[in-house]
Amino acid sequence: MSLTVVKVGGGLLDGPADLDAVVASIVRRRRRGERLLVVVSALKGVTDTLEQAAVDALDPRSGGEMVRALVAQLHRRHERVVAGKPGAEGVLLGLRVALDGVERLLTGIRLTGELTERTHDLLLAHGERLSAPLLAEALRLGGVDARSVTSEEAGLVARGPFRVGGCDVEASREGLRGLLHELHDRVLVLTGFYGVNADGDVVLFGRGGTDYTAGVVAAGLDADALELWKDVPGFMSADPRSVPGARLVPALSFDEACELGYYGARILHPRCLEPLRGGRQAISFRSISDVDAVGTRIVERHEAGAPAVAALAHRPDVAVVRVEGAAMVNQPGVAGRILGALGRAGVSVDAVASSMTSLSFTVDDAQVALVRRSLRLLQEEDAGLLERLEVRRGVVLLGVVGEGVASDAGVAARMLGRLQELGEPLELISHGPGDVGLSCAVPERRAQQALVLLHEEFFGSTRAGRGASAGRERSKDRADG
Repeated sequence: MSLTVVKVGGGLLDGPADLDAVVASIVRRRRRGERLLVVVSALKGVTDTLEQAAVDALDPRSGGEMVRALVAQLHRRHERVVAGKPGAEGVLLGLRVALDGVERLLTGIRLTGELTERTHDLLLAHGERLSAPLLAEALRLGGVDARSVTSEEAGLVARGPFRVGGCDVEASREGLRGLLHELHDRVLVLTGFYGVNADGDVVLFGRGGTDYTAGVVAAGLDADALELWKDVPGFMSADPRSVPGARLVPALSFDEACELGYYGARILHPRCLEPLRGGRQAISFRSISDVDAVGTRIVERHEAGAPAVAALAHRPDVAVVRVEGAAMVNQPGVAGRILGALGRAGVSVDAVASSMTSLSFTVDDAQVALVRRSLRLLQEEDAGLLERLEVRRGVVLLGVVGEGVASDAGVAARMLGRLQELGEPLELISHGPGDVGLSCAVPERRAQQALVLLHEEFFGSTRAGRGASAGRERSKDRADG
């Protein structure tokens, strides 16, 4: 019997009809003889609700009624998913332990006036602790034996900082393999999004971390396949909201898929594929409307004749930062000091370009104030190092993604040639640490036009075609765990 790890996002459990579709797909696959382990996210919006509740609980004006109202809200949110179903009361009763945990944590935050990173991660993990038993019970009502399993029970060993930790696959392997005997008889539904460190503390894997959890589990169990079920069939050649003619991409390499993830493609957490490199798993994205049909496959290497450009990507809400200083000339390590100071402050830097006297890079627009503060402190430590700081906001980072595009002068020439039609100067033309991405920054007001031009150049017509509508709806399951 083949073993498949399935990732189900919270957007696929948004209401009764959504739950029915997921349950029917799992039941059908199980009755065909497949062994299935399902890794599930929190329901859509629940992680955001818990995050905001933690902040609200710090307000000294908050009272016990706030906590009780939040718990009641979560109860209603999950009740809506199973509304009208036989056995719904039993499903909700099974969520009581997790809801009690939420109430205790928020009460503790309110009474102490303190929200530690440890408490933050533990609180947010309750979104998955609510969704996993809900799905498992729905499967049992659908006629398939199923059980929910927490990350603690599965032995997922977390490493690194709170909020954005990672998982030690080798250390987790023993616990995961302890589940294999059970998978012969039932479907297991595992909480995504988090693991537990050596101190017994819950550590989150970052937003969208359930994708990553699924990759870890597939690797740790040496599964035959990893399937990521979405509300879209897979990656598109561009965002169909900006390019009506965007089409389904049938295959991507590991590096291409990760690059698109780093650009912010909502369909994939950028670290999901890390544990699976060199493995034997068949990895695919599938639409919940037909989980038997492969949408986008992830492959180690493309077959001969694959197009040079696999897809276009863009990241909105970006700012371009440029620092200048004569002291940078022939000064080894200056760029490292600047980027290091930003890293210590928690700023994530994307594209980077440099010259003898300047360094330019992009950051999320929301981090501009933190960038200014960090660089001001660096200037105070070493007067004269930075003479000028310029920040341009309202920018979109465009990326052309494909194996070898960064070293292909022809691709760069075609990209820059078409973008000349914008009539705007381009900024920060660069490529990432690999050879699969070539990027530049354009003003936000020109971003859609730029995407259309590049899609025409590399993929032909931008008129809506077959497969375009399949990706038109924004993927719903990325915001939660």
